[in-house]
Amino acid sequence: MKVPGDWLYMTPQEIGVRQIYEVFGEQDGYELEIWEDAGVLEIGMSDGASVDIETAQIHPKDELTASFAAEHQVKTVFLVTFKPETYEEAKKVMRRIMDKTGGFFCGDTEDFTPMFA
Repeated sequence: MKVPGDWLYMTPQEIGVRQIYEVFGEQDGYELEIWEDAGVLEIGMSDGASVDIETAQIHPKDELTASFAAEHQVKTVFLVTFKPETYEEAKKVMRRIMDKTGGFFCGDTEDFTPMFA
């Protein structure tokens, strides 16, 4: 499987980066930086790698994403980026977020794969 560097995090409820931030406790060992006004959260992993999460809107002309989101009852969309070579560690971060706030992650690709739900 080719791992993309750009992902989407889609949730069926209205949440912001603050709710994602609150998923993690100090004992998790991640370094978190949040810029709430900008809608940005950076989750620092080992070796300076990070998972960056940014509040997003689906562009009105992007009918493909809009219909995919509607089909999955999505209310909130975030852009998620990380280096593909850090996928194994990023997967743990994504799993943690999904366990607490629901939703799913999918590649920001033409067919929304891979899907991580």
